[in-house]
Amino acid sequence: MKHKIAVWCLRILGLIGLFGAWAYATGPGGVSPILVPKMSVVWEQFKLLVTSSHTWSSAGITAVELLAAFAIALVAGVVVGFICGRTPFRAEVAEPLIAWGYLVPLVLFYPLFILWFGVGMQSKIAYGALSGFFPIAFNSLRGFRAIDQRYLKVARAFGASGSQTDWQVKMPAALPMVLSGVRIGAALCMITVILAEMLASTRGLGYELARASQTLQVAEAFALILILLVFVAIVQYAINHFGKERYRTDA
Repeated sequence: MKHKIAVWCLRILGLIGLFGAWAYATGPGGVSPILVPKMSVVWEQFKLLVTSSHTWSSAGITAVELLAAFAIALVAGVVVGFICGRTPFRAEVAEPLIAWGYLVPLVLFYPLFILWFGVGMQSKIAYGALSGFFPIAFNSLRGFRAIDQRYLKVARAFGASGSQTDWQVKMPAALPMVLSGVRIGAALCMITVILAEMLASTRGLGYELARASQTLQVAEAFALILILLVFVAIVQYAINHFGKERYRTDA
């Protein structure tokens, strides 16, 4: 309990220090408001944005793109990781290929996604799904590959079928590694979807941020960054909470 209180106190102190530095930097004789606006100006712009239907429409578009991309990456990544991790031979063949895809900067291929899918939601979903797929598939493969074979022998000794072994032995044993990949994949999905909206799009929070920056609406850009930070925090909290509950249930 004391440890948690100390952690939260340090987090709050860190935020206070950050906002204090911001206030000091934008005070008299500080940074030009053209570069960094005052907190009060950003806060007023933030309130205007969160009460605007246009902002909520943009957030809805980004949320749909993110959820669709993450769902595709999650299903495809876990399935591929499970199939490839079932036997040592498959794992040995697939692991370096998936690791290579994980390390390649996929932004290099985004022009091809625009060419294939256009500048609409489809290109953002496909790009985000591909970015999230590799860490989920890689960690899932490693998780299924690292299962202690003694668990499988005990399950077979008690007459467990193949499907029972998969769902009641392999999946719980691999779950920590899978969830680790899911968290990384979700983060990459968010980054790439928002980046894709900034690079080539006509709507979404990323597009609104790029538009505000290009037209020198600095206060609006900062307010949109705050909205995106809140958006990302909500998504990460939901994923972490689901992971903890799922792990507790399987345990």
